[in-house]
Amino acid sequence: MAKKTTTFLLLNLFLVALSTLTTAAVSPAVFVFGDSTVDVGNNNFLPGDAPKVNFPPWGIDYPGGTPTGRFSNGFNYADYIAKAVGLALSPPPFLSISNVNQMLRGVNFASGAAGIVYTTGAEVIGMAAQIEDFEQVAGNLTERLGKKSAAVFLDKSLFYLSVGSNDVLTLYSLLDQGNSSQKDEAIVPVISEFKHQLERLYDQGARKFAVLGTGLLGCIPVVRVEVPSYGCYEDLNNFSLRFKTATKALLEELSMSLKGFQYSFGDSYEMVTKIFSHPQEYGFTDVKAACCGSGRLNAESACLPNSTVCSNRGQYGFWDQSHPTQALYKTIVQLSLYGPPVFANPVNIHHLVKG
Repeated sequence: MAKKTTTFLLLNLFLVALSTLTTAAVSPAVFVFGDSTVDVGNNNFLPGDAPKVNFPPWGIDYPGGTPTGRFSNGFNYADYIAKAVGLALSPPPFLSISNVNQMLRGVNFASGAAGIVYTTGAEVIGMAAQIEDFEQVAGNLTERLGKKSAAVFLDKSLFYLSVGSNDVLTLYSLLDQGNSSQKDEAIVPVISEFKHQLERLYDQGARKFAVLGTGLLGCIPVVRVEVPSYGCYEDLNNFSLRFKTATKALLEELSMSLKGFQYSFGDSYEMVTKIFSHPQEYGFTDVKAACCGSGRLNAESACLPNSTVCSNRGQYGFWDQSHPTQALYKTIVQLSLYGPPVFANPVNIHHLVKG
């Protein structure tokens, strides 16, 4: 009993420390890549059927209650990372930039529904295209700062990537349930493509990589609502676990083969497992239902202007059918920034930026 009490007290002291810490370290810029969890408005500029959330109640908790194109009721991972490394404002979406000076605090290339491979989210800006956009930015920075200064600038900047969940969901829909060898084989070409993408960023001067792994995708509301007990779909979680394990191994491999390559792997799977196992200790009262939607678990329809919206949004884990609330985004970033190796390894983002 004494051991359990001590563990509980230590956990609460750690959470208090997280809530009082502000700036982890100073980074000259943050370059953000990935999917809807880090998109700050790029999809707003896309034509056609690209997913957009530029209407209420999206952004209800963003300053001014403004729907910015963030897939959140407020801020997302990119915003909290930028603040933590000393930036006053989150880097702007690439498609909004009109001059080089806007690139000096970094650029956000992310696009909602994007994936590592082209066939994931073909109607949006996939990772390959995001890296092409970064190569253009790197060239502009070299012209603006000079070759040597630009190299130092990029060397010290943080490259934050949150991608892979859409690939996992797409791949899983094509697999036979329970076929372990097929699952492992399906992951290989995606990880191979991700390796190529990280090497391209490295070749352009990136050295400090913070990569968030895939989490409990079988526990998002739109999946839970298909489970009779509203529990998690564990076979999908297992596939996500395999993918995050392969991602973690890839980063370790690159750190050994590429001189100066440094990384922090944010183990979203472990973080969310811990949060969902002890939600109240992290300030959450509901980690199953969506805050905005309708029907069972509020997850049978998308978050639309006429949707039901919960009032206690800071206590919900999910904003809509599949995206975290601002509160969960913030908690995961805090654990990535200052957490122990089980959550962020081999170092957390605080140590990565400071090093």
